[in-house]
Amino acid sequence: MLKLKFYPNSRGVWVGELLCDETRLLATTHPATIAAAIFAMDEYSLCVETGVGSFEITYPFDAGEADQVGELVQDAPMGEWMRLFVIFSRFDFANPLPYDTKAEIHFRVAVYHLPPELVKVRPLGPEPKDFKRQLKNRNRFIYYPWC
Repeated sequence: MLKLKFYPNSRGVWVGELLCDETRLLATTHPATIAAAIFAMDEYSLCVETGVGSFEITYPFDAGEADQVGELVQDAPMGEWMRLFVIFSRFDFANPLPYDTKAEIHFRVAVYHLPPELVKVRPLGPEPKDFKRQLKNRNRFIYYPWC
């Protein structure tokens, strides 16, 4: 089962850490990249664990679980992280809406960093010409794997 844990970075910003069977897969400050990784692995549930408890949620997020997840939030910044994660959990990263200019890069970054054997859904078509530049920019927010 996937697990999403949190820890603060040196500036106090929450880092979401995605694990599979206690093996660290990805850690980042951006919830869209974590959501894209879960989408790429074609997973449908995960355990969210914070300093106040844990709860298994469905993926994409089910609004009926909002109270239980809300009880896990430690502070307002973590609440905002979780709010955005819930929104991004409903994205179809393989077929983003035409006006969504960021979904594809989060998806490609997640797939780039995940172990290849865990990726079941991959981006369609060739990578954009400026992907290496975009990857370098997004890697500023990736804490694991170390870039």
